[in-house]
This record gives sequence, structure tokens and C-alpha cells, in this order.
Amino acid sequence: MGDRDLEFLKNNLEAHILRCSKVLELLVSDSITPEYQTEVNLILDLIKYEKSQTIASMGEERNFIELINGVPSVAIQGYNKNRELIYWNKASELIYGYTFSEAIGKRLEQLIIPEAMQSVVVAGINDWFNKGIAIPAGELVLQRKDLTPIHVFSSHVMLGEGTDNPEMFCVDVDLSEIAALKDANTNLEKQAHFDKLTNIYNRHYFDTVINKKLSQMIIQKKDLSLIMFDIDFFKLINDQFGHDVGDNALVELIRIVKEIIREDDVFIRWGGEEFILLLEADKPQAVITAEKLRLGIEAATSKSVDIPSFTCSFGVVSMQGFSSFEDAYKLVDEKLYLAKNSGRNRVEA
Repeated sequence: MGDRDLEFLKNNLEAHILRCSKVLELLVSDSITPEYQTEVNLILDLIKYEKSQTIASMGEERNFIELINGVPSVAIQGYNKNRELIYWNKASELIYGYTFSEAIGKRLEQLIIPEAMQSVVVAGINDWFNKGIAIPAGELVLQRKDLTPIHVFSSHVMLGEGTDNPEMFCVDVDLSEIAALKDANTNLEKQAHFDKLTNIYNRHYFDTVINKKLSQMIIQKKDLSLIMFDIDFFKLINDQFGHDVGDNALVELIRIVKEIIREDDVFIRWGGEEFILLLEADKPQAVITAEKLRLGIEAATSKSVDIPSFTCSFGVVSMQGFSSFEDAYKLVDEKLYLAKNSGRNRVEA
């Protein structure tokens, strides 16, 4: 650099210092004017980037960083080797709730990592800094300043790797709206597939799985049986005790049945007080299950003080030999009808 360059730099630097001094005076007096806004923005940038050596040393690449900074749903944070915050863009403030001045210098786990995740996250970051084992991108549920959860897709990059001062940058995309849509879809699916009162599968769900179950039975040569049962004299319970007690009886029935059947048995409220069980078992095993249910329901309700005692009648068929559910259903319905007409509280197979 020649003397003329040094003189030019000196004169410009003196002028800049004078204008910065003027900005400081105006800030103290709270009377900043538009003509000094350029200096204000420059000073803010110097403060903003000084903690990150990587970004502070960037040339034209910094324009790209500034472009991303303008996207309100993309939070960018930078951390040093001690996991202390060195960079925090405007979107980070909006998404996580901390201002730049509140966040700067704090450790990652103190800011946005839920307590249950902290030890795993710290270990992963340390492995990246010390062993070069990168952290994979993925969906995470992190934490805002007010401790509420925030769904993000988080990706990470290490800048200055192999130097004495590596810096890890996290790019978090806010997935809150997508997460809300997923929750809404899950709720809609539950409403479509589950009975509101008993919280077990409904007839609509059964229609979606029965053909798949029949195909598995045929292709994989699996045993499959159908049990249909209902509450004996359920109308009398509603008439004598009211529909609230009738509803409680149905809920108690579900509790009893769930304690006896297996987790992978498909339990359906067919309608009213009628229920269907689809289980991977041959006919003798299905009859044993139906008998356990019959005895269990009778014993449990006879001891209850909240609902009147009741019994159930059962029909059982094997799905072997049936190419459609409709044909099997006709037969199991006939078996249930036979149990009802033969004195109730019995199993017909």
C-alpha cells in the first residue's frame, strides 16, 4: 500500500469516526436523523458479526447471508466450540423469542434445547467439534423462550473446520404450520376411524383393513377368525337406568375386553351394543377367547357398583374358506342369533 493509499484511508477513516461520534451523540439524545441511518446500520452490522470470525471475514458471500436473514421462517444461529452463541439472525428472534442481546454468549442448550434432549445434543456437538462426526439434518422439536415447543427442520454446517476456532451454524426452518396440519390430519383420521364413546375402532376402520387381513390369510396361510358379540338385554339397561348408565356400561365392557384380548386383535364397535373381534387364531382358539370374554364380563360386571351387571352372547366363525367378509359375516351373525335364542350368555360356534 502506497503513501497515497494510506493518506486516502486515513482521511476516510477520520471522516467515518467523526460521523460515528455524531451518531453516538444523537443516540444519547435520542434524536437520530435519517441522514445518519447508513452509519447506524453499519455499526449494527459490526456488532452483529463481530462474534463470528467466519462471517466477519466474508466478502461478497456476506450478501447471501443477508439475503437469508430476510426470510422470516429460516432461523440461523452460530456457535463456537464452547457452544456459545456467536450469531443470531432476526428469524431466530421471531421463532425462538430471544432478542439478539438476550441470546448472544449463551450456550445452545440454555436457549432452545428441551431438558430431556440436552445431554444427547451436547454430546453430538462435542463429537462434531472434536471428532468430525457431523450432525445429520432432520425434524426436531425444540423450545422457545416461553418453554413452548417449536417444530423445526434443522440442518447444520461446520465452518472453519480444522482450525483453532471452528464455528457450527444451524439453519432451522419453522415447521409450526406443517406440524399443526399434521396434528389436524391425525385428529381427523382418529375421528374417522375411532368410535367417539368407546375410543375403539369403528366400522369405517374395519372396512379399510378387512380385505388386507383376508389377503394375508390366503397368501401367508394364516389362521383368521371372527367373533361377534353383543350385550344381553341392553335395551332394558337404557330403559331402567338411563342412557348415561348404558354408555358407562359400554365403556366398562371395553375395559374388560381389552384386558383379555391381545394387542394385535382388531376390536371394533360394530354398532350400538354390537362388537366384532378379528383375531389371528384358528376356530378352537377363537372359541376359547370368546369363552374367556363371556366369563370375564359376567364376573366383572356382577361386582361393579357403578353399572348394573350384564352378560354377553357370542358367535364365532373361522374365516378359512371364505373369499369375502360378507359371507363370513352372515354366518357369524347367524351364530350370534343362535346364542341369543338359546338362552343368551353363551358362545355358539
